[in-house]
Amino acid sequence: MLTLDTLLSMIRGHQPAQAILTAHRLGIFRHLGERSLTAGEIAAGLDLAGRGVTILLDALTALQVIEKRGDHYRNAETALRHLSGSGPEDRGVSLDHYADLMRVWMRLEESVRSGRSCRRPEEHLTQGDAQRNAVFIGAMAEIGRPHARTLAGAIPLDGHRTLLDLGGGPGVYAEEFLRRNPALHAVIGDLESTLCSARPLVAMGEFADRISFRALDAYGDAQLAGGFDAVLVSNVLHMEGVAENQALLRKIHAAMDPGGRIILHEKVIEPDRAAPVDAALFAINMLVNTERGNCYTRDEMAGWLEQAGFSAIEEVNCFANPSVLVARKAMADQGNGAGQA
Repeated sequence: MLTLDTLLSMIRGHQPAQAILTAHRLGIFRHLGERSLTAGEIAAGLDLAGRGVTILLDALTALQVIEKRGDHYRNAETALRHLSGSGPEDRGVSLDHYADLMRVWMRLEESVRSGRSCRRPEEHLTQGDAQRNAVFIGAMAEIGRPHARTLAGAIPLDGHRTLLDLGGGPGVYAEEFLRRNPALHAVIGDLESTLCSARPLVAMGEFADRISFRALDAYGDAQLAGGFDAVLVSNVLHMEGVAENQALLRKIHAAMDPGGRIILHEKVIEPDRAAPVDAALFAINMLVNTERGNCYTRDEMAGWLEQAGFSAIEEVNCFANPSVLVARKAMADQGNGAGQA
């Protein structure tokens, strides 16, 4: 049973989030780095009001994000590792993305009333300004890499030659599959605006010579170019509606080599659509950010695969919640791999 204390705690959930995101936007974590500074020194260094920064630092101390010794403050271990801007585990770009999402979520009432996204055209994540797109793609790289390691470790692609990472963004999933499959070559297929942000990230990685790019609109293009014996569709289907996803899977089936495998990776919701909590809340995220997006059930997506012509559908349980389906295109099905993206 939901208690009043728990209910009120959820209602106040925006408060710690806003405190941490505000400190990030002001540059407090980066300014501290590995140093121990007084509130006055931080205020002077970042041109902030002494009263304001002191109250914020004390709240961050209560949240165990900052540590306080006497009148000096320093990053706690987690903040130093993930928020200070130093090292490969930094999540600063993800915080920029979460701050962007929070601004849109504050207009949730607008989306509930209209049933449509409340994101303004200039705020579009993939087709808006280049800076917002770069933040979005950078956040997807930070958030996605640990999931990519798990997924690639659970699904061997030995014997496969060509992987299309459809909607692959920063390419972290492609990289992890390449790490485990030396004979594999990957193509990241995505919008040109997204590829502009993805190319520099891939170029800094260790698999740049085995990754190429193809500008395409997975949902908008009439056909997809063929020549792939594996296609990864990771965290794409939630951005569109049922009819659009059914059409996309038909296009993928037509473009794949006979015997090829498709890997669907999604945040899966239960049949009653009320669990798990993160999926139900993510569906709200799709409401405020997309025109038709949603979270889908395992049976819904398996049905779409069958309708598209795929068979041997299996669920791969490599995450805490089921979220991966793998299927094949029959060897006898010659399909139509001659389309152009």
